Amino acid sequence: MVEDIKKAINKNSFGLYVGAGMSMGAGLPSWGQLLNELIDILERKGIASTRIAEMRILAGIPSKYLMLAEELRDLIQSDLDRLIRDRFEDKTKVPTETHDVLVKLKSKFIITTNYDTLVEKALVKNFNNYFPTVYTYKDASSINYSLWNNDHFVLKAHGDAKTPKEIVLTEKDYRNIIYNQSGYQSILHAIFSTNSILFVGVSLNDPELLLLLGYIHNIFHGGSPTHYALVSKDMVTETEVERWRKDFNIEIIKYDPAGNHIAVKNFLEEIIAVTEEANFDV
Repeated sequence: MVEDIKKAINKNSFGLYVGAGMSMGAGLPSWGQLLNELIDILERKGIASTRIAEMRILAGIPSKYLMLAEELRDLIQSDLDRLIRDRFEDKTKVPTETHDVLVKLKSKFIITTNYDTLVEKALVKNFNNYFPTVYTYKDASSINYSLWNNDHFVLKAHGDAKTPKEIVLTEKDYRNIIYNQSGYQSILHAIFSTNSILFVGVSLNDPELLLLLGYIHNIFHGGSPTHYALVSKDMVTETEVERWRKDFNIEIIKYDPAGNHIAVKNFLEEIIAVTEEANFDV
């Protein structure tokens, strides 16, 4: 699969999709942890203990994350913006070694559903203070311009902690941006139908990823490029591997999570090594 990814890179049709797992390595919360932090706020407000206990249970079920997030947003309201900004704009959080390797891959773009700025920090750190072009789902026309002009960019698909009122947190939010914004719909189609994407830091149970793939499901039956997903071997079954290949044209690359997921960094370094060899040969 490394050779196939190298071919996509050489054709300038390769992109990255960075999920929450990458930020967790830097000390930021997972989906379940974030929901529990929001529940903590309600508990301090004196919400009934039975209700709190019920929410804690829901926070442990990935398929319930988005529904629970909707309820928490309604109950917390203004405190939510402060928490998102404080938690994901934390200046003490810095890119991991895996972030440093990730941004060195010759990708056309980096898509992330994370609210933090770790990807941007890693780009600045590793490319002589290069400041990346950063878009959110609201910038469809600008994203389109960058795509067709081969200008590298970072797409923060679910918003940025700097502007917490605009983040995508719930299923209602998500369905609004992908079903009601035609420009953004076109961008998603263009990205996934013309580029091979490597998914890093994702879970096959991630409700955000499942909503995205569900929306663009029709692309995967129309001759789209092959995509790839690095997934911990203890988090995926052979049946899921087959279904993701058949339903979404995504090849699952299983890895051993030992050593704080060091295998992810090693795999990314292997891709860099073979692409550098190819460039040297030319």
